[in-house]
Amino acid sequence: MKLEEKIANNYRDFEDRLTSLGESEMAMFRFLLDRPAGVILTVETDRILAQLLEREGLALCEPGDKVMIPEEVRKTFEAVRSDELILKWRKRNWMYKCIEAGKYLYGVMTYDALRDLFALRYPDAGMAEILELFDSTPVYYQWFTERDGKLVLNGFEKDDYYKYLEQQVQGDLSFYVPTTEEIEELYEQGSLITRESHQKIKEFIEETFSCDPDTAALKVHDLYETVNNHMRVNDAVEAFIHGSGSEYGTDDVFEFGSDEERFRFTELYIEMSRDCRIRDNRGHDYYEMVAIMSAKDRGSGSSAGSSKSAGNTAQVRRVKLGRNDPCPCGSGKKYKNCCGRS
Repeated sequence: MKLEEKIANNYRDFEDRLTSLGESEMAMFRFLLDRPAGVILTVETDRILAQLLEREGLALCEPGDKVMIPEEVRKTFEAVRSDELILKWRKRNWMYKCIEAGKYLYGVMTYDALRDLFALRYPDAGMAEILELFDSTPVYYQWFTERDGKLVLNGFEKDDYYKYLEQQVQGDLSFYVPTTEEIEELYEQGSLITRESHQKIKEFIEETFSCDPDTAALKVHDLYETVNNHMRVNDAVEAFIHGSGSEYGTDDVFEFGSDEERFRFTELYIEMSRDCRIRDNRGHDYYEMVAIMSAKDRGSGSSAGSSKSAGNTAQVRRVKLGRNDPCPCGSGKKYKNCCGRS
């Protein structure tokens, strides 16, 4: 192999490693580039980021928590730095966020649904480029595997749960296409924390338990997961009190000081749950489902039992919560047969 070809191949490998970095890792890389003599790290998060850079061969960690960019890496970066490189990095990071959104919103999705998410920021991207970006996603963003030409959330392929979700729960419902802001928020927070109902329960947690905003946001993320997993209301409240043990949540114990506090929290939780975008609804929230099913009902002439959709319409038409209303957790079951059983 000629020297020029070897260098070119090394550059391509370097570009691949560089453009695979997440936003925090890239920020750390650029931070270190500005400090040739090395940096003494004091924050645990920075140590983790530095170790990730070292794993990719982009940084060097030394004893005493000192980390620096090797000179060869500096030279190579200067040689490959370009607008095209930065654009490729941005597209990769947007793909990570689209995959994260698909995890929360769909559970099982088509490649066309992934394309619709990606097109929110890069409408001119072709399917070949999108698939290349998806296939080259680092392992820690690989939430989906392919089954039957669909993208299936890891774990959902067990016992063909994805077929049940797609065929018997989601049916012919269209994929909700979120805004770019919602995708960013799901990626950064694991919930739609800026929604009014989410903010209300977050503020309640902060004030009632005197915790910091970050801890409260983590608890809201856990609550979002209980809705997405259609947990019964009382069980979700208990999980909140004792800690969910989720990967990103907290295990702190949050005891209510009175029955009034618990009742108010339950009210806020039900309000929040109706405002969540969940997989069973392909990303639609409860109120959007009311409108969708009501429209289907009108379109079918309200013929009783004419289809699965028409059969479900009677369950979701009313918004006031009653025993025969759809459960606010979004499971599609009647309240009395789901969370209302508690």
